[in-house]
Amino acid sequence: MSAAAYQSGEKLFSEYDGQWKSGDHQERIVFKDILLPPNAPKAYADRQTLWNAVDASESKDNAQTARRFIITLPKELPIEENIRLIRDYCQKQFVDRGMIADIAVHFDDKEPPNPHAHILCTMRSMNEQGEWNDKTKTTYALDENGNRIMGKNGKWKRIRIDTVDWNDRKYCEIWRHEWEVMQNSALEEAGRTERVDMRSYERQGIELAPQVHLGPAAFALEKQGIRTELGNHNNAVQHINNLFSAIRRKLKSMLDWLKELKDVISDHEKLENPGDFPLYQVLFAYYDLRERQRWDWHPGARSKAGLKDFKEKTSLFAFLEEHEIYSVNDFAILINNTNNKFRELDAARKSKEQRIRDIDAILNAVNTLKELKPIQDKYDSTFWGASKERYKSKHADEFAKIQKARGLLYKLKVSLPINNKTLKAESAKLRGEVESLIPELESMKAELDQQMKIRSHIRKVTPQLLSFKTKDGKQSFEDVSEEVQNAKELRELLEESAERALRHDPDPEPRQQPIQDQQQEKQKKAKQQQQGGR
Repeated sequence: MSAAAYQSGEKLFSEYDGQWKSGDHQERIVFKDILLPPNAPKAYADRQTLWNAVDASESKDNAQTARRFIITLPKELPIEENIRLIRDYCQKQFVDRGMIADIAVHFDDKEPPNPHAHILCTMRSMNEQGEWNDKTKTTYALDENGNRIMGKNGKWKRIRIDTVDWNDRKYCEIWRHEWEVMQNSALEEAGRTERVDMRSYERQGIELAPQVHLGPAAFALEKQGIRTELGNHNNAVQHINNLFSAIRRKLKSMLDWLKELKDVISDHEKLENPGDFPLYQVLFAYYDLRERQRWDWHPGARSKAGLKDFKEKTSLFAFLEEHEIYSVNDFAILINNTNNKFRELDAARKSKEQRIRDIDAILNAVNTLKELKPIQDKYDSTFWGASKERYKSKHADEFAKIQKARGLLYKLKVSLPINNKTLKAESAKLRGEVESLIPELESMKAELDQQMKIRSHIRKVTPQLLSFKTKDGKQSFEDVSEEVQNAKELRELLEESAERALRHDPDPEPRQQPIQDQQQEKQKKAKQQQQGGR
C-alpha cells in the first residue's frame, strides 16, 4: 500500500494496519493507470480497493504482496509516446499473463527530466470468477524415472511448487529483452538513430570501460557547465574508449594485411626472400611510380606534388630510421610489438577500472547499511514474532536493500568497518592512473597512422609485383619492377593507338623518351641481339 501511494501520489488507507499512506513527493506524476486482466473484478480499477484486497488475500505476515519495477524511459521520445510505450509493454508482458499492473509515469520539469515508470504487479493469479488463486500447491516428489519417492517416515514425499511460473528466473531476461526490443522499435519509428542494448559491455563483447553514473545532482551541474570530478573522469573515460577503439581497429587492419601479404607471397612464390628485401626500395618504387604517373602534368603542378612527396618521404624515412626498420620483416615485428604493448595497456586499464567499480560499490553498500541501520536495529530489538514479521513486511524494500548490500560486501570479501578515506584515496589514485594513459595512447595512435601510410604505399606497389608470372617462378624485386613498368607503358601505347584509330587521326609526333628509358631500351636490344646470335 505504501508503494502504491508513493508512485501514484495519492493518500491511501490501509486496512491491514489501519493507517493512511501518504504519496507526497517532489516528482511530477504525468500518468497513472491500473491494467486489469479480463477475469479481474472491475472494482480493482480503484487503487485503494485493489491493494487492500491483495493484503487481505495473504495469511502470512512475511508474504510478498507485489513485484515492483522501476523502468527508465527513453528521453529521446516525447512523454506521450513513452506513456503509450509503457502501457503496451505492461499489457503484453504482465497483464496478458494474468497479473494486475499498477502503473505510474514520473517526469521532472527540471534538468535532468529523468522520465521513468513505477510498476506494481500482483503475485497471485485469478480464477474465472475473479478470486485469488493459491500461490503454491503440494504434489508428490518424483525421482528421475518419474516414480514417487518414499520418505523416511514411510509416507510418500511431497513438495511445494508454484501455481504460476512468474517467479522463474528466466523472466528476468525475457522482460529486459522485450523492453529493449520495444524501445528500439519506438525509436526507429520516431526516426531516431539511438538504440538500446540491455546487456552489459562484457556480455556484448565490447571492450570498453563503463562510465560512472553521475546522478541527478552531478548531471545538473554538468548541464550548467560546472565541471565535477565524476564528470571529468567520465569525459576522460570516453576519450580513452575512443582511443582504444581506434587503435584496436587500426591494429586489426594492419595484422590482417600482414597475413594477407604473407598468403599472397606463399601462393605465388615469385620474390626471393620477400620479407628480407629492403623496405626503402619498396617506398622508392612507390614514389617513382607516382612521379611517372605525372608525366603529362603542368610543370608547376609536378613541382608542387614533388615537394609534397619529398616532405612525406622525409617524415617516413625518419620514422623508419628511428624504429630501426629496414625490411618488411622488421615492419611486421614493429606491428606485432605495438599489438602486444596495446594488449598490456588494455589489461592494465581493465584491472584498474574494475577495482574503481568495486570501490564505488563498497562505498555505496556501506552507505546503504548506515542509512537503514535504524530500521535494522528496530527489527533486531523486536522479540514478538508476529510484530517482527509485520514490521519486516512493512519495510520489505528497505530489507531487500540491506540484503543486497550485505551480499555485495560478502562477495567482495569486505569486513566491516571500512576506512572510507583510504578507499576514496585509492579510487582517486586509480582514476588518475587510468587518465594518465591518454598521452601514451595518443602517441601509439599517431605511430599507427604512420605505419598505415607505409602500408598504403607498399600496397600500391607490391600487388603488381606479386601478380607477375615468370617461367622459373621467382624473380628479384628490381626485375619485376622493370617488367611491371614496361607492361604499363605498352598498355598506355595500345590505348593511345586505339583512340587514334577511332578518331582516324594520323600518327602524332613521337614522344621523346627520357634519357634513362632510351638507355634501358638500347641495353634491352643489345641483349636480344646477343641471344639471337647464339
